[in-house]
Amino acid sequence: MPAQTSEITQQAAFWVVQLRSPDRRAGCESEFADWLRASPVHVREYLRAIEIWEALAHPDADCGHRAEDLVCAAHDGNLISWPGPVRDRQEPESTLPDGAVSPRSRVLSGWRAMRVVVAFVVAGLGSYLGWRSLGVTDVATGVGELCSVVLPDHSVVELNTHSEIRFDFNPTERRVELVRGEAFFVVAKDPGRPFVVVTDVATARAVGTRFSVYRRPAGTLVTVAEGKVLVRDLSGIRQSSASTGVSAVEVVPGEQAEAQPGKPVVMHQAALQRSLAWREHRLIFAGEPLANVVEEFNRYNVTVLTITEPRLRDQRISGVFDANDPESLIDFLVKVDHIPVSRAIRGQVRIGAGQRE
Repeated sequence: MPAQTSEITQQAAFWVVQLRSPDRRAGCESEFADWLRASPVHVREYLRAIEIWEALAHPDADCGHRAEDLVCAAHDGNLISWPGPVRDRQEPESTLPDGAVSPRSRVLSGWRAMRVVVAFVVAGLGSYLGWRSLGVTDVATGVGELCSVVLPDHSVVELNTHSEIRFDFNPTERRVELVRGEAFFVVAKDPGRPFVVVTDVATARAVGTRFSVYRRPAGTLVTVAEGKVLVRDLSGIRQSSASTGVSAVEVVPGEQAEAQPGKPVVMHQAALQRSLAWREHRLIFAGEPLANVVEEFNRYNVTVLTITEPRLRDQRISGVFDANDPESLIDFLVKVDHIPVSRAIRGQVRIGAGQRE
């Protein structure tokens, strides 16, 4: 199955950093050339990453590059010296084969959250220029916005809507604080430096794995897709200095650990497809109470859904929806479940009986 565009974008950012690293591994040029030739999309995304890299390094320069030059460099094996000097932008725009678009015409347009792309490239630059010298230790998303961040160790973080993380990497530990919201982590292996995610009530410790952490008002939920994660309750530490006051469990793929203040960590079986569907801008519900469904939609949208009839809160909903399209849920409720819906002022939608304003 071909990689999704977001994955290719992350790969492109990795190659921008790797090819310019003074300690790049042997053979990386050949690997990159093979990756580049595999798809015109790879060419397009790499060119976008190059544009951002050079825009950050030389903000007053016009840094466009032609796709033909990059493809020729890949075939000639001369990728380390590419790109050359900045081109005169009087040259005509170009079009890649098979419908891939010339980089300059698309590099800053058509991206609803371009600052997110800049964020991950800046993060990737940190591994080459020095993370702390850039002062980039905090990344956040707004309502309805997702982003991917490449960390200095080449781990990748995907942030869900209205989320925020802070980084603190040192020689002995890679520490990420999840200030709010939800994030999915793809951790690069480094046995000498464990990867620790911290919330207000728990820590999740890993070496090389894939897992998500969701900081909710009622507690923290850790879901593991690959590898193992040690989840430790912090509330016990605050309540007692004795080791018996600390609750820790090892979470394996397909499991979830839930940590709540003052309670032991509880284990659940995880529905991975549903739990991680947000990474594809989807929400999947299987017999969920309408109250939970509405709460999830309100996380992703400025349109506020409100249940006006208490009896509807427990009505069960099943379906797959676009996270950024509350109208799809509204249509479902009206046409399938025959629930009255009315629109109020300031973008509010009332679910249940009520007068239209």
